[in-house]
Amino acid sequence: MELRHLIYFATVARHEHVSRAAIELAVAQPAITKQLKDLERELGGGPLFERVGRRLRLTETGKVLLDHTRTILADVEAAKAELRERGGTYGGRVGIGAPPSIGERLLPDVLRHFHQDYPNVELHIAEGDSQALLQRLNDGQIDLAVVTLPVVQRGLSITELFSEDLVLVLATEHRLAGAQVLSIAELGEERFLLYSPAGYVRQALSQACRQAGFTPQVVLDSGSMELLLRLVEANLGVAVIPRMALGGDERLAVVPLHTPTISRTMALVSREGRTLAPAAARMRDYLIERLRR
Repeated sequence: MELRHLIYFATVARHEHVSRAAIELAVAQPAITKQLKDLERELGGGPLFERVGRRLRLTETGKVLLDHTRTILADVEAAKAELRERGGTYGGRVGIGAPPSIGERLLPDVLRHFHQDYPNVELHIAEGDSQALLQRLNDGQIDLAVVTLPVVQRGLSITELFSEDLVLVLATEHRLAGAQVLSIAELGEERFLLYSPAGYVRQALSQACRQAGFTPQVVLDSGSMELLLRLVEANLGVAVIPRMALGGDERLAVVPLHTPTISRTMALVSREGRTLAPAAARMRDYLIERLRR
C-alpha cells in the first residue's frame, strides 16, 4: 500500500464519483479505478464502494478505512508542516469553520494578526451552522470549527470560548420598537424571521415559545443573515439573533429578552486524537486567546 492509494481513495470518497476525483487530482480516471481495485485486493476486506445511481457510496469496509485514512493523511500533513517549521518557516493550509456572526464580526481581526505573524500560511474559511461545520471537520475539509454548545458528537476536543444573550430585532416603526425589555410571552402574535432552519437559534426560540404557551409563526427561513436583517428593517417580521450579528449600521430596534433569556455558548472544536499541523495549532491558540475576550 502506498500513500497515493489512500489519497485517491479519500478523494473519491469525498466526491462520491471517480471522474470528479480524477479532475481534482489531475489523474486519468482508469488509473484511479485501478488503484482502488489494487487497494481492495491488498486489504482483502471486500469492496470499498457500492454504486448507488451515478454515485459511489462507501461500504462498511470503506467507512472503516476512511477513518484510518483521514488520520494517516492528517499525520502526514502535520509531519510536513513540522519539518517546515524546523526549517524556520510556517506554511501549509489551515481550514477554519464558523457561523456567519462569528466569521463576519470576530474572525477578520484574528486572521489579520495571524497573517501578519505567519504570512506563508494559506487560510481557508468555511461558514455554516454547527451541524454543517462538524461534518466538514469530520471530512477533513477544515481543521478547526467554532460551534454552538452542546455538541453531542464524540471524538472532539472542545474548548469553551464565550456565552452571549440573544436579542430581538424589530423595524423601527414596529409597535414594540420602544420597549426596554420584552418577555417571550409578549411575542405570541408576532411573525418570525429565522436564520438557518437547522440552527441552534431556531431550536432555542422554539423551546422558549413552547414554554410560554405558543408556537412561533415562522414566515421566512433565510440562509443569509444580511438578508434576514434587511427583511426585518422592511417590517416583514421580527427576528431573534446574536447581538454580535449586528454591524451597527442597521435601521433596527434592538430589545433584550427575558422570561426566559435565550443565550448561546460558543466553543472551538477540533478532532480528538488527530495531530494538528503546527500552523493549525498556532491558529487554535490565536482563536482561543482572542475570542475569549
